[in-house]
Amino acid sequence: MATNSFFSRHPHGEQQVIEDLTIESIKIHGKDMVYVPRKYVNEDKLFGEDTISKFDDARGIEMYIENVDGFEGEGDFLSKFGLQIKDSMTVVVSKKRFLETFSYRSEIDRPREGDLIWFPMTKSLFEITFVEHENPFYQVGKLYTYKLTCELFKYSDETIDTGFSEIDEVEDDYSYQFDLALVTGTNANGGNFITGENVTQTLTSGSVIASVVSWNTNTSILRVNDFHITGTANGFAAGSNLLVAADSGSTWLIATGSGTTVTGGMTFPTNNYADNLDIETLADDLFDFSDKDPFSEGNY
Repeated sequence: MATNSFFSRHPHGEQQVIEDLTIESIKIHGKDMVYVPRKYVNEDKLFGEDTISKFDDARGIEMYIENVDGFEGEGDFLSKFGLQIKDSMTVVVSKKRFLETFSYRSEIDRPREGDLIWFPMTKSLFEITFVEHENPFYQVGKLYTYKLTCELFKYSDETIDTGFSEIDEVEDDYSYQFDLALVTGTNANGGNFITGENVTQTLTSGSVIASVVSWNTNTSILRVNDFHITGTANGFAAGSNLLVAADSGSTWLIATGSGTTVTGGMTFPTNNYADNLDIETLADDLFDFSDKDPFSEGNY
């Protein structure tokens, strides 16, 4: 038996009212978030992975936080790998407002797993792990919202250049960095570097490019991150090869000895608890790696 044809079950006017009320409710009770799309640089089509993703765009949009009593997930706990923070949250965003916000990018027609959400209240980045598009289920025959399940983002040396200073600072705080002690600089720009500019050292085996994080004029210590290597170069090298700044025009030499790359890039200036260099130094005292035949006593 068919449904009664004299009743309109999907009135467009009521759909508009519900959608407008939903948007208004989120604007009243929600929070201002920043949606950060993920850009795949070198995607593996077989496994659907990209180890060198970057984030170079972001847009503000209001969202409603469902778990008002606090973050969900396992929370903070100590494990054999140290302190683990596994906070999660569920947020709701209007479908109409999302499409309006990203109308300039046709490929983003819905929130995507892997994209990030910046929560200004706690200054945290959350990664979208699941997008539910059918909750509530077809009220008056239409879907009005997306429900996003998010987990605290684990930074893995991605490039973050969104234009939002607080978000971009995540890369400066957690990216792999090391310090270069410089000598014999030029007078271009007073011999100073500009934060964010690229510096390049050209070697016989290739080129090494990095981004300036900070420059200490008193100690001539340059902190860099976001490394790119061409050719077969292994990294920055002390010696006669100049380090050239792209924007300021300054040119310096990398000093030899303590405080430069003699540690092999194993120090982490942004992490006071990193002990990998201490472990490596201790292992050198315990093991003789120059012995190529430690087990057969020379009979092999």
